[in-house]
Amino acid sequence: MNYMILAAGKGSRMGSLSTYLQKCMYPVLDRPFLELVLQGIVANRYFSARDDRIVIVTGYEAEQITGYFGNSWRSIPLRYALQEEPLGTAHAVATGYTKCIQDTPTIVVQADVWASPGFYESLIAHPLDNALSIFRHECAFEHKERVDVEDGMLRRAWCGTGPFVECGIWKFSPELITYMMSRKEDEYRALASVQAAIEHGVPVAAVERDAWIHLGGTEPS
Repeated sequence: MNYMILAAGKGSRMGSLSTYLQKCMYPVLDRPFLELVLQGIVANRYFSARDDRIVIVTGYEAEQITGYFGNSWRSIPLRYALQEEPLGTAHAVATGYTKCIQDTPTIVVQADVWASPGFYESLIAHPLDNALSIFRHECAFEHKERVDVEDGMLRRAWCGTGPFVECGIWKFSPELITYMMSRKEDEYRALASVQAAIEHGVPVAAVERDAWIHLGGTEPS
């Protein structure tokens, strides 16, 4: 299994903090938020330091991440993939996959989203190779990451109309990753690529979360 953490974005919604600090390095409980993300990943019972691979996709202020974590964390090797241009999450996934174990499923985590080890276990144990995390969130604001779900399967992964939104943690098969970069709006977005895969007959499940913990800038936070 690969675990890919997307930590390349500038985090402009963090205001003036983003002028000097990589968003995922914002301190929470006296440590960078990214460290809490890593803790949640490696504490899941399926994680194997011997057999699995962690890849961190860096970009903006990359040296803050590489300088803090180095090539290993808690004796677990870390690999880095540099997204040289901010072309979107689909491009980040495609960039990160070059450092992954090929032909192997990949858990993709946005670096500003935390999940418990138990949620990773639910996502990994799901019988389908492709799944998105979702959270029931009804509000007056438009969310392009709103999804449509029917019988546990995604009918729309992008610009849906249902009561659920996608919340930043995905399980992708190698087949689905080939759809990355297949669609471009303002940038190459992973969810738009997932929608393209669904339209081509790739089944994608929805795994509901009971909490959505997201580091600042958008609601909920």
